[in-house]
Amino acid sequence: MKIFDLFHTPFPNPQGTKKNILWVVLVGLGASIFILLYEPFGIANTTNEWYVDLIIFSLGILFILSILFIEFWVPRLFPKPFERWTLGKALIWYPLVIVFVGGIQFLYKSYLGNWQDFTWLEFLFVLARMLGIGFTVAFFVLGIWQFFNPRKISRITSKENYTLKTADGKSIQINLQSILYIASDDNYVDIHYESDGIRKKQVLRSSLKNIESQITNPLSPILRCHRKYLINSEYFEIISDSNRKMTIGLKNYDDSLPVSSQFIPVMRAQLSIRP
Repeated sequence: MKIFDLFHTPFPNPQGTKKNILWVVLVGLGASIFILLYEPFGIANTTNEWYVDLIIFSLGILFILSILFIEFWVPRLFPKPFERWTLGKALIWYPLVIVFVGGIQFLYKSYLGNWQDFTWLEFLFVLARMLGIGFTVAFFVLGIWQFFNPRKISRITSKENYTLKTADGKSIQINLQSILYIASDDNYVDIHYESDGIRKKQVLRSSLKNIESQITNPLSPILRCHRKYLINSEYFEIISDSNRKMTIGLKNYDDSLPVSSQFIPVMRAQLSIRP
């Protein structure tokens, strides 16, 4: 797998859903309560004044507002850079999020101290340190997933919606996670998928190669097993396997598909054997 291909693979972009916003709020409030109770890094109310506790608690509130602004409001204000979100963009974006939040917290602390100890050199040093931490965290988390278990990050990328362009110029939105498999039928393809637990099929006027070029990438769970079939590797298992012949089956269904000899090694590496 080429590293540049990896960076250009689609990746879920920040979504301002109620669930995500709730998580940010809970983390911020939890951090404030933790600081008040355990006084980490010497952050403590030594005056016993009630408003000092309120100031300490406001650190979590500031964290919430910072994350909401940079993660959810900025993409709405400037939507174009976020239209086609990739793993490479994510590796740049999340360190910048950490830098932004860290910079806001530092400025807030300096403001509370009447700017007495503030210097631009120290501020730039803090931003550089946060950037280093951000890149380390991003590369460590995403890199470890990719190295030890590529299927984990594949499941994440499959949640992204893809726009497929058909031979007659039409465009449809499809989520890779819902696809079971795609079969070629002359100048058409049959997309077998699940929606709300119900199996469905959509017919498109297109070649299988055209669809493959739009939805396969180094992190995609969609694989070719035959000249007529693309499968979602999450939903298939090996039924029978010999030296030059293999048959795979769709889990929880009776569908079985042949595997061309050239794709047998890939299927052996990606799929489990039916018990």
